[in-house]
Amino acid sequence: MLVLLIVMTGLMAGVYFVFSVVIMKSLGELPPVQGAQAMNKINDVIINTLFLPIFFGSTLWFLGLIVWAFADWQTGQSLRVVTAALVYIVGMFLVTAFGNVPLNNRLKQSEADEVALAKYWAYYQNHWTRLNHLRTPSCMAACALLTLSLGAY
Repeated sequence: MLVLLIVMTGLMAGVYFVFSVVIMKSLGELPPVQGAQAMNKINDVIINTLFLPIFFGSTLWFLGLIVWAFADWQTGQSLRVVTAALVYIVGMFLVTAFGNVPLNNRLKQSEADEVALAKYWAYYQNHWTRLNHLRTPSCMAACALLTLSLGAY
């Protein structure tokens, strides 16, 4: 079962990696209104894909692993599991929920006024991408730590 969580964590790392190195740079090369509109469309579409179940499912699974690790504490291994879970929950879930999502919501709210949308786009790109740069290594680190602890369970 942990192998599936490792795969899910790796998928999340891959999604965020592609956003950091390809998608946001590509959108940044478009005229501001078009880049912002494209990002709004991505944000609309992504919530109706497998992304959302993997996003929430992996987070809940990591929360469960914390409980499991404390219930069946194994020196060294359990610490890796708890660390992986905390890195993932804080660096992926909380950064997304309290950083990226509010930025996405404000971008969507600006959509009706192209002047406001273009003005907000520069701020959005900078801040959203910085937060995304945190999510990527958080997922990668959680994936690595969980892989290292696989032998214990």
